Amino acid sequence: MKKSLLLFVVALACSFAASAQITDTIVSLEPSNRNVLIEEYTGVNCGYCPDGHKIANNIKNAHPGRVSIINVHAGGYAVMYTTQFGAQLNNQAGISSYPNGTINRHAFSGSSIQVSNRNAWNAYSNVILGMASPVNIAADAVLDWQTSKVTIRVQLYYTAGQTVTSNALNIAVLQDNVWGPQAGAASFYPQMVQNGQYRHMHMLRHLITGQWGETITDIAQGTLLEKTYEYVIPDALGTGTPVPTKLEDMRFVAFVCEGNKEVLTAVDVPVEIINRPAYEVRILSVEDVLVKDCEAHNSGQFTFSNSGASENLTSVKYTYTVDQTEYSGEWTGNLAPNASTTVSFPTFDVNYNETYPLTVKITEQNGVPCDKPQMSIQTIKNVYSNNGYMYFKLVTDAYADETTFKLFDPNGAVVLSGGPFAQLNAAGTTVHEYDIRPSMTGCYRLEVYDAYGDGINAGFGSGYFEVYSADGSRLFRNDGMFGKQAVYSFDITEPYGIAEVDQDYTSVYPNPATDNVTVNSGNNVKLVEIFNLQGQLVKTEANTNVVSVKELANGMYMMKVTSERGVSMHKVVKK
Repeated sequence: MKKSLLLFVVALACSFAASAQITDTIVSLEPSNRNVLIEEYTGVNCGYCPDGHKIANNIKNAHPGRVSIINVHAGGYAVMYTTQFGAQLNNQAGISSYPNGTINRHAFSGSSIQVSNRNAWNAYSNVILGMASPVNIAADAVLDWQTSKVTIRVQLYYTAGQTVTSNALNIAVLQDNVWGPQAGAASFYPQMVQNGQYRHMHMLRHLITGQWGETITDIAQGTLLEKTYEYVIPDALGTGTPVPTKLEDMRFVAFVCEGNKEVLTAVDVPVEIINRPAYEVRILSVEDVLVKDCEAHNSGQFTFSNSGASENLTSVKYTYTVDQTEYSGEWTGNLAPNASTTVSFPTFDVNYNETYPLTVKITEQNGVPCDKPQMSIQTIKNVYSNNGYMYFKLVTDAYADETTFKLFDPNGAVVLSGGPFAQLNAAGTTVHEYDIRPSMTGCYRLEVYDAYGDGINAGFGSGYFEVYSADGSRLFRNDGMFGKQAVYSFDITEPYGIAEVDQDYTSVYPNPATDNVTVNSGNNVKLVEIFNLQGQLVKTEANTNVVSVKELANGMYMMKVTSERGVSMHKVVKK
């Protein structure tokens, strides 16, 4: 489909009209009570938020046509799905704990509009449903699939006077069926979990009328007015991690406020989709699929759906480009409307430790050439060569109970593992250190996992991990922003053995050290070399077992001891 590259386009074809000028009246002219608007403040790292989602959904289902929900991702738990509007909404309501919410932005006690006790949302919603509204609202929308433009008509009828001189009309853009991470999902709302992903609903994406709505000044009793908005839905919406838009999942809510607060009434906007094709392929995601070996190749896959209205997809031709090399492929099958499938690529050549763009483009559907938007990601194959001993440093964030790792030998056996670790009470990091002593040559593989899916550096402590070789040089560092999993392979050319047999016979003390480090060994010490964690040689002493570290800066070092028996590596901390 063709979409505007602008973040948003709003054309206000807003016309005030007397009742005689509106020939198609969709709003009720009879006095009525208020409808409910639940603005739920949430975040993917909020473990109790799925319970809030469930409570709000149950309220909506209990009162068909009378309750609207807007899920606002804002605050410390919202590491993704944020918008340019969420922070100000969050601040106005004074939200500091999650899940939290407002019911029609109404102050039920004192001046605060937040209702932090989610178990009270139902009772307060019933209060709102019993309150008279000075204004009725109705709306409808037409969404053109080919242009991505939605035309929203809103009608207001004022059944009573007000003490204020103006209202604010708001149009919110929401998206349903956004699949992604969510803490606490399996415990509090398992019905919304599928294949480890959570189904987010009512997610705020945009406010067509701006942060606090459009001012309405003609609010006298008996006034009937109509306003029309046109908005072109872009390919993605949101800040931080923009969410690709799916036209069939876009929703709209219209509501009227007294100023920025006190929602008088609200309504979900029914949408009619026009010009939707019978069949249409849409790329949903492209993924880097690591080939878990030490060879210079990798793979990938992409998932696409049939977003058409009535006919099945039976064939799709596509290209995928890695760096400057283009490959082609074809899928055949029988994909019904709204269904999706995943296609895997054969392996393609890469260079070790280099990042390449991987781009997928659809060229033909059901035998008809087409020009669809392409989608790109980055692909990388992490492989390092080393001989013998390695030192693995893992720094976890506050949610260390989500972090684990495994080291596999060339036969696929797990030879070292760790985690889950202890969770911290606040944002911070914890250091974990391991010696890696390969017992054979071949391809070893280190896999670091985050059960939640946001890595170990997502705002709750700057976690990372790195691996050093026996000479103290750093093989690599991962910044911790790896999603669910990071994988590194090691081509071991020489096992940990004769050259390093002294490891079990040599120790160093004191550790940490302030002035001197003594090497305790049953063999004559020939050479002591100290490396910093950047692999730089910072100290050398020969034929002595006492080494001064006074002049070294505080921190961690690698000490390499060469004796008559062999070589050993030791981690030394200078304080």
